[in-house]
Amino acid sequence: MKYFTETEIATLLPYDDLIKALQEGFRKGGNIPLRHHHTVEAENGTENNFMLMPCWQRAGMIGVKIVMVCPDNTAKGLASVQSTYILSDATTGEVKAIFNGDELTVRRTACASALASSLLSSPTAKSLLMMGTGKLAPHLIRAHIAVRNLTKIYIWGRRFEQAEKLAIELSDELPVNVTAINDPKKYARMADIISCATLSKEPILKGKWLNHNKQQHIDLVGSYTPKMREADNDIITQSSIYVDTFDGALAEAGDIIQPIAEGVMTKSDICGDLFTLVGDNFKKNRENPTSLFKSVGTGLEDLIGAEFVFQKWR
Repeated sequence: MKYFTETEIATLLPYDDLIKALQEGFRKGGNIPLRHHHTVEAENGTENNFMLMPCWQRAGMIGVKIVMVCPDNTAKGLASVQSTYILSDATTGEVKAIFNGDELTVRRTACASALASSLLSSPTAKSLLMMGTGKLAPHLIRAHIAVRNLTKIYIWGRRFEQAEKLAIELSDELPVNVTAINDPKKYARMADIISCATLSKEPILKGKWLNHNKQQHIDLVGSYTPKMREADNDIITQSSIYVDTFDGALAEAGDIIQPIAEGVMTKSDICGDLFTLVGDNFKKNRENPTSLFKSVGTGLEDLIGAEFVFQKWR
């Protein structure tokens, strides 16, 4: 049995390869039960979130990710998400590999967003506004660059010093202009793509900030429970909405569940999911210049990424 470290996964799972693997994997499909959620109260009363995410493909592999989301970890210098992934043979049950789940998660999440962007955002997109400065943010930036010829990256965070730190780090790595900003309103109007990856429970992106004279794509990644929210109702009513999976979005995504509960939208307003987007017959809604992709994460993405790493190593 092989254990894959964070470094090994990063080496074996480049963004462009994973984006292609996700496109092929969603065309193939799989068995994807809704993830199991459990609240684990910490000593100080903070509610941590424990999740199990299984997925399998017939006569192929089966995998499960064990996840703990701990909001207080940031203050302790730890990542808020801690996870492990176990890959087994779906026929025999034999464990083939164990993975650092955090690296697998950030890469598959970022690449799922990039896959959606490759099918929804403007092919001539040049600028990206990244709202959020956590562990996922640099992966989202790199993945979006893999599918669009971006030249300007703007980073906003609740703490400017964190945005500035990330901008400096990425400026040394990427051949693009990376800038930390204080005013997301100004840059939301300018950006071709807006990606949000936060743990916010209140909208951080406003519909009145958008520019309806240009094609814009919104990538919502952070909110993964019904109580979390990154975009306001104006964003929802102004956008053609797509999700990673219907079941996941309708059960877990506050950015979808709350507007439905408030009568702002209905389930039928969701134009499609990743299975729809990668289909041969997919046609984008050309009448609405604003597209929105809401990701909550799915076990199929984990399985595709883990199996790609395992097969490449083997």
